[in-house]
Amino acid sequence: MKQLLSTLAAICISIFAFAQKPQTVSGELIVQLLPGHQIDNVIQSAQIINGQLTELRSDRLLSPQMRAYLVRFNPQVNHNEMLRAVFDNPAVSAVQFNHVIENRIVPDDPQLGQQWQHINDNDADVDSDLAWDITTGGLTALGDTIVVCIVDDGTKFNHPDLLDNQWVNYNEIPDNNIDDDANGYVDDYLGWNPVNDNDAVDNGSHGVNVAGMVGARGDNATGVVGVNWNVKLMTVTYGNLTDASVIESYTYPLTMRQLYEQSGGTKGAFVVATNSSWGINNGDPADAPLWCAFYDTLGAYGILSAGATANAQINVDVNGDLPTACSSNYMISVTATNNADVRTFSGYGLTTIDLGAPGEDVRTTSGTNGYTTTSGTSFATPMVAGAIALLYAAPCASLAAIAHADPELAAQFVRQYLLDGVDVVQDLVGYTVTGGRLNLRGALDQAIMNCSGAGCIGPLNVNVSGITDSEVTLSWASLPDVLGFDVRYGIVGDDDTLSSNGVASPFLLESLTACADYWVSVRASCETDSSAWSNDRLFTTDGCCLPPATLTIGGILDSSATATWGNVLAAQSYVVQWREVGTQSWLQEDGLNASSLTIENLDPCSEYEVQVATNCANGTTEFTSTAIFRTLGCGSCTDLTFCTSSGTVTFEWIADVNIGDLSNNSSGVEGYSDYTDLLSVELRAGETYPVSFTPGFANNTYTEHFRVWIDLNQNGTFTNATELLFDDEQGTTTGISGTITIPENAQLGSARMRVSMAYGAAFGGDYPQDPCDNGQDGEVEDYCVNILEPLPDDTTGIDEQNVSGRIFGIELFPVPTSEFLNIRLLSDDVVPSYILLKDVSGRQIMSSIASVGREQRLNVSLLRSGVYLVEIFDTNGIVGRGRFLKS
Repeated sequence: MKQLLSTLAAICISIFAFAQKPQTVSGELIVQLLPGHQIDNVIQSAQIINGQLTELRSDRLLSPQMRAYLVRFNPQVNHNEMLRAVFDNPAVSAVQFNHVIENRIVPDDPQLGQQWQHINDNDADVDSDLAWDITTGGLTALGDTIVVCIVDDGTKFNHPDLLDNQWVNYNEIPDNNIDDDANGYVDDYLGWNPVNDNDAVDNGSHGVNVAGMVGARGDNATGVVGVNWNVKLMTVTYGNLTDASVIESYTYPLTMRQLYEQSGGTKGAFVVATNSSWGINNGDPADAPLWCAFYDTLGAYGILSAGATANAQINVDVNGDLPTACSSNYMISVTATNNADVRTFSGYGLTTIDLGAPGEDVRTTSGTNGYTTTSGTSFATPMVAGAIALLYAAPCASLAAIAHADPELAAQFVRQYLLDGVDVVQDLVGYTVTGGRLNLRGALDQAIMNCSGAGCIGPLNVNVSGITDSEVTLSWASLPDVLGFDVRYGIVGDDDTLSSNGVASPFLLESLTACADYWVSVRASCETDSSAWSNDRLFTTDGCCLPPATLTIGGILDSSATATWGNVLAAQSYVVQWREVGTQSWLQEDGLNASSLTIENLDPCSEYEVQVATNCANGTTEFTSTAIFRTLGCGSCTDLTFCTSSGTVTFEWIADVNIGDLSNNSSGVEGYSDYTDLLSVELRAGETYPVSFTPGFANNTYTEHFRVWIDLNQNGTFTNATELLFDDEQGTTTGISGTITIPENAQLGSARMRVSMAYGAAFGGDYPQDPCDNGQDGEVEDYCVNILEPLPDDTTGIDEQNVSGRIFGIELFPVPTSEFLNIRLLSDDVVPSYILLKDVSGRQIMSSIASVGREQRLNVSLLRSGVYLVEIFDTNGIVGRGRFLKS
């Protein structure tokens, strides 16, 4: 058996234990995070090591499933110390250097020519002709189109011996810049090129040789033939051959197999194997934990991986190799043999190298329409990948069924058939795990002999659904030769066990007790024996008197909103209570038979909280947790839904924003900051205001660009052409100042303002950014702007900046105030009629009938601290406006 990695601590220690290491990419690490953690936090924690700036920066997400990221740092930093610092972060599951990988091919040394690997007088071939009597590949017994993913430098789609077997993604419309099949890849019609983020995979050379070994078209009177005559060949390029590229490349077939199973075969691809004809001589698996772990991830979804070992006479058990020394049972390690069943140039290992396959002087496809005779483990390995695909095409319905019900189990079966079916040859005994060389017919014989599985295979994927207070539906996957199934179940903690025998899936359990915790287990009955019982599945029957499990608020208007909650089977009715946030008394409505209620007579632009409880025969439950919402009426800034935009604040963020009277210092904790409920500014239509912005940095300074948009027409969108009011094209490392002008035709009232900062320099960056961009280096902040009407013509020249409370037509004092606000009209000719008081969002807070004369007084002692707007009107309209601070 392959040697297992021990503990993470041992891995970390062993990373530094060997004196000679393969070449690594300077200044790069691959980091795997534990679930629920963010790479930005890891980056921030390792910005300084031993007083030296590391300049650690996230480059890209390599694999969402693995939570694996490529990060970069200053190459002058000690690499071992950098690795240790990152590994010490509790959010990190594993970390490794990014190694340089090489293709595994040796110079041509022709001997026999033609395809001796399939048929050979010395019995050194893989008995392809005997295997093809059973199947020539292409489809499973249930009709799935079998796919092998070749991760290499690309292929040639117009090669006459590969054209018909090239896999294409028919669920994707090519070159329309849309992810039609929603798999996370745009325009992946021909495969995937992770370096270029497109399907440019039709320009390979090494990959063309490999593809011909797996699946050159058979029985087409053209050229050569692969292990499979009809298998589909998925092409993924590996880019610059580093660990990061490998992980990124493997993610594509994994995603497509997942999608195939999730969609019931309507999308994705039934990928059963990947081929890796490249690696690192003397590579230590402890140095590449993420790379090696990916084979287990692929295996969990039914994908085996064939890996080429070194083209060197080395003992991999002692010297190491990547990927063939990886301990995963889903990595099948391959060495090369010649037409005399002798291993002449390739690596070996009693615990690491699984088997040999023909790889010396083998005939395969090359160029655009040519053929070549070549040597290397690069070409032995695709024979094994092809064999995996051939086994899935065996006339065995149970294997095909298991491949969907339990893909990992099917992969384990196929691996075992492959290894059990080898021809034992003297030159490999004591030098490989099996002591044998690939034999296609031998592996197929194993698959057919064990077609129903090893013994009586139990139910697969036992599922519980349709739970009521008295019934539940059980379902599971079954194999064709199973006679029936037995079910046993009971209440958790109860000694009584109930059972039903000879049943089939799906099966309805009836007469259950309401609101009880149950366990259930299933086993299969075969002709001569029964399987083991499945692991217990736990479920709780309905009928408990509980608060509703869900509570949502929708249909929000100025004065009403609708609360909707989940139905409770035991409910006789429901009770709903609500109140404005910050108040003490609840309003309540009881005896509700429906599971929704429209709450009316609410105040505009106010926050409310809602709770629901259930009335049952035996009493009333506790209330649910609170759902909070805000009514409309605050203005378009907060009433409307705007596009999301967020940056990455690992290295830079917005430190200071000044626009008119608005001043905000921030720390850049998040890539997006919403200040619309906290900070606002009044800007008058037709006026120009000073602005200034300052970037903040973690360590080094970078060139940053600031842009400001205001939704001037208050339609919920930002338009670059008319609503981009400030654009710092030059960029700054310290700060920038300027002005913005509010157009005279801007709609009055509350509008959303977006301030965006993005990194950009001559050699690259994210500037210019759009108001809806996400992921750029930098930060985005949103504010509310209250756009005021233009000044009347007769006020031209009046200083609008607040000096001792004097703004337009009135004077306010004292400023700030804590109790009473005095208002003095500046004109004796004005006869005021009423006064309005608003907050910074434009929401009306108070109204008052004006007294006779120039002097007015308001009691503002009950107001919260903050900035407020005062407006005085006569019978013709507004005659004075001012702003004051309530302390």
